[in-house]
Amino acid sequence: MNKGKVNLRLFVKYVFLLLFIAAAFSYAMFQGGFVSWFLFYSVITVVIATVLVAVYPFRIVKVEREIHQNVLRAGESMTVTVTLHKRALQPFFYVRVQDLIPMKLGTYDESGSLFFFSFQKRLVFSYNIRDVKRGSYSFDELSLVFGDVFGLFEREKKVSCQTEVLVYPRFHDLPSIPDDARPKQLEGRRIQRSFEEDRSLAGVRQYVAGDRITSIDWKQSARLTKLMTKEFESYQGEGVVVAFDSGAIDRNESIFEHSVELTASLMITFTEKQPGIKLAVRFTDWVSFEVTQSTISKGLIPLARVAPSKDGAPQYHKVYRDWAGMRVYYVCVGLNEQVLNVCKTLLEQGTALIVCLVAASSHDRLFITELEKLGITVFIENE
Repeated sequence: MNKGKVNLRLFVKYVFLLLFIAAAFSYAMFQGGFVSWFLFYSVITVVIATVLVAVYPFRIVKVEREIHQNVLRAGESMTVTVTLHKRALQPFFYVRVQDLIPMKLGTYDESGSLFFFSFQKRLVFSYNIRDVKRGSYSFDELSLVFGDVFGLFEREKKVSCQTEVLVYPRFHDLPSIPDDARPKQLEGRRIQRSFEEDRSLAGVRQYVAGDRITSIDWKQSARLTKLMTKEFESYQGEGVVVAFDSGAIDRNESIFEHSVELTASLMITFTEKQPGIKLAVRFTDWVSFEVTQSTISKGLIPLARVAPSKDGAPQYHKVYRDWAGMRVYYVCVGLNEQVLNVCKTLLEQGTALIVCLVAASSHDRLFITELEKLGITVFIENE
């Protein structure tokens, strides 16, 4: 149906052009004189030029897209400048350039421009995108539409121009952070975790799947007839883990985004107070990063790219044993049975656990009661 309308519209244009030429010729024949024939030949010249320009291919030498802001945070505005490099003698009547913006990046009024016949080698235009959203985006193509003065030979061409944009989450000052569950720490030089035997023995606990075999206390295991694992003190600078669980738990997008912001705020707050921390983000699997005040962007990149996950965090994971003896700020979107099981595992690993939420629903309150019975601190930012 739409194709038929397009063909009909094109047919009408051609008929109009032929009638226009016929009218000019009739006027010249019946009127006579220099002016009449001059008008007729002018019309023919324009028509021929239109056909030639339409047939001649429009060649772009290079396309550039520049993002003026080096660092972007959610909610800010960004300015984009597009430059098309063409041949100096490239003929065209007009070209309409439209930059194809990734979905959900932000709001904008216009992302293109219209250029008329020009001998300039560069065609440049800029536009603004407001209220950009956190995430990783890729600009891919530009759409170029060429046309003639009669609108008969309009053509469209796609030009590839890859540009990556990373929008970091917002972060803010946290006036108070619960730290009453701070684990014991020893002042001294930093020691690799593989040398656990050199640390002070803090105690033993029951073996949990994923514990190192070298940490098993065989004497205590034989006496109690069950596997027991040694626990060691942690050292200054290794005491804090900020972990973000991306399980969406049927929450709206706003709650998820604010949870990412809370994670970024915790990370930046702690890097200002001590040499370094661990950041753990769960994509399809847990990924850990060492973050210091000079490498904050290293932690913001995964927080910019993380997306809601339909799957809950696994109850047992090898990364949990790396958090043993540390203070873990476990940020999640909401609470359910899976989160509760993860918290139990972390307690068994000897972590000082603080569960962080942006807001708590009536459903979350039931699990908060269970967590508090286990001695876990629950921090709700909006309360």
